[in-house]
Amino acid sequence: MERPVVVFDYDGTLVDTFAAKQVAYARAVMETLALDEAYRALVEASYARTSGAHRLTQLAETAAELGVTLTEEQREEFSRRFSAYSAELADTMPEFPSARRVLQALGARYDLVLTSGMPRDVLLGDARRRGLAAYFVRVEGGDKGATLDRLRAEGRRVVLMVGDTPHDASVADSREVPFYRVTSDADLARLPEVLL
Repeated sequence: MERPVVVFDYDGTLVDTFAAKQVAYARAVMETLALDEAYRALVEASYARTSGAHRLTQLAETAAELGVTLTEEQREEFSRRFSAYSAELADTMPEFPSARRVLQALGARYDLVLTSGMPRDVLLGDARRRGLAAYFVRVEGGDKGATLDRLRAEGRRVVLMVGDTPHDASVADSREVPFYRVTSDADLARLPEVLL
């Protein structure tokens, strides 16, 4: 019999990424769309509102706020830049101190799945670099809702989604999956008490 599943978001849930990713996002958007500094606050605020969503969904919402129509080339260029700038800042994004202890405790009882709005190859690369990938039976990037849908289609019982943003909560709610919100390392550290 297969074990129940706990799905984890990555950015902001296991690794403290918000500030660095906001910088990378703003730089990538502003360079891709040739925006001057006057737009930085708008772009950063857009990132804050859409944090947790797929990067191209975030870009589409920012472009709509700017009144800009995106080309496919711009979407691809933005994605390349965002990945590159995020990689440059990777060492400024610390893992939450309790992450490994929590993953080890939960992994003894549940199958853990890692998901993110970032592309799978980027997510897997960073999780491997940090030594976190080994805690998960599956790593999927791109669309968190699609991850939950695939698990359900396979007959897997998802008992909890763990994330840090309203977007994550909305994805879980839309699939009728219980949600646990992480806003700090203290929240993450309490997770085994909630589940075990």
